[in-house]
Amino acid sequence: MDRASSIPNARCARWRCALLSVALSALSACSLLSIKTPETPLTSREQEARLLTRDYAEHFNGVMIQVIDDAAARETDPAVRARALQLKLGVVSQSTRAATGLSPMGSLIDTWAFALQLRDFLDSGSGAGLLGGAQSDVRARADELADEADALAKKMTGDDYPRYQAFVKRYTFRYPLEGADCQRTSVLSIWSAEEDDKAPLRAVGTVAQALGDVSDRMRIYGQEIPAVGLWEAERALDRSGIDAASYRATFRSIDTQLAKISTLAETSPALAHEAIAELRRSLSESSDRLDNAWTQMLQTLRVERAALAANIASERESLTAAADVQRARISADAAKIAERAVDKSWIEIRALVREALLLLIVLALVLLGLPFGAGYFLGRYRAASGRNRGSG
Repeated sequence: MDRASSIPNARCARWRCALLSVALSALSACSLLSIKTPETPLTSREQEARLLTRDYAEHFNGVMIQVIDDAAARETDPAVRARALQLKLGVVSQSTRAATGLSPMGSLIDTWAFALQLRDFLDSGSGAGLLGGAQSDVRARADELADEADALAKKMTGDDYPRYQAFVKRYTFRYPLEGADCQRTSVLSIWSAEEDDKAPLRAVGTVAQALGDVSDRMRIYGQEIPAVGLWEAERALDRSGIDAASYRATFRSIDTQLAKISTLAETSPALAHEAIAELRRSLSESSDRLDNAWTQMLQTLRVERAALAANIASERESLTAAADVQRARISADAAKIAERAVDKSWIEIRALVREALLLLIVLALVLLGLPFGAGYFLGRYRAASGRNRGSG
């Protein structure tokens, strides 16, 4: 009984193998079936624009930080030093924000526009006298960086450079920088209002490209945020009126008062008590000033931390949304591919079956017709031979 049942199973297995081989041959023979990736990757031009823009922004920040620090070191005016610190904070923050946008071409336009805005601000705008005697050096480097940004944009935009250049010049003329904090009107909002229907700024890419973009932005933020936090703390101390000179003067005053107290304690205890009270008031004032400065610094760091957390949350949401879109596209395309593969395989199988049946019919006709044909020709040959013998 087991052997008898195993014979049909073996036959079924052979039939399944045969059908599988036919299906595989049909799929391999199908030249119209192609599997396409459901993702919409960034072009090589867009990827190159993203990399070169961020590399330029790092170079831009490094040069401006160095030249502003050198200018501040040569100045003795506290107001000029405070403005230099504010300018450094504004330059680094705005440049980093412009270069780390989602759209590669949008980041290029934003960074290019900021370089031109900064040049105009220091040359002939409201910041022409911002840094006093050190203004010329900072202005010269800003001019060089603006020329480099223009060269980068010309390289990346190619034949579209005149149109992009016209937009950037129009934007920088209409929306100049007004202060050392470099607050700006959004370039992308102006672009969307004026040029989006002609050249939309794509930000869609593959999941791998989105992950690489987020990783690169986190690296840039990790490099910039510690320095920006320290500069913000320094600004908080400056705004509270505390600097190294005031601390040194306070300590010298304390030393003088302590010497007076020591002398008075030997001659007049009553006067010593008054001097001690005066010293206590001086220390209390210094402590209050330090507490205020420390509080402002903590508030600044808290704001920076909140901004970083919000930025990271925004990046995570955008990455999740991009992954959801890509996953939906993958699922839809996979369903289409599967449906197309099944339909194409059945078409190919039916064509092969028709061809096989036709060959079998022809073979059967040949095999069945050969005996009749042979008998027919043999009968005719024999009849002809009999007639020849009778006539002879």
